[in-house]
Amino acid sequence: MPQISEDVMRLIIKQEHLVMVGTVNSNGVPNISPRYVLGVLEGDRLLFADAFENKTFHNIKSWPKVSVAVLDSSTLGGYQLKGDVVQVTDPQLISHAEVKLREFGINVKPVNVWTRLVKEVYSLEPSARSRFPLASAYS
Repeated sequence: MPQISEDVMRLIIKQEHLVMVGTVNSNGVPNISPRYVLGVLEGDRLLFADAFENKTFHNIKSWPKVSVAVLDSSTLGGYQLKGDVVQVTDPQLISHAEVKLREFGINVKPVNVWTRLVKEVYSLEPSARSRFPLASAYS
């Protein structure tokens, strides 16, 4: 699996851990919503949590493919990370996610904690370079 590069990690930190998560429901209707990255596991998984049973929560239950955009607002560049979602059942990770949510001002217990295994990384740079993956588990 592609590892989450230091460049991607620096940008996530620069953007205060806030990314945009794209999902699709069972009817193929897309959704995008902001989420905080609560951690990086084993270099290839991002940790997220749902504080509420919203569209993202239900979309992931019906189709566990997710795209995450990390946008550098100063350059309009960034990265798109594509991959699969896995629900977290480890009590320590769930507790960690709850603590991190509180640090970001979300004072509710998460209804779902999940990781996103990165399978492809694309540049968001507005150029021909963004047509092909920077890293892929499929090639």
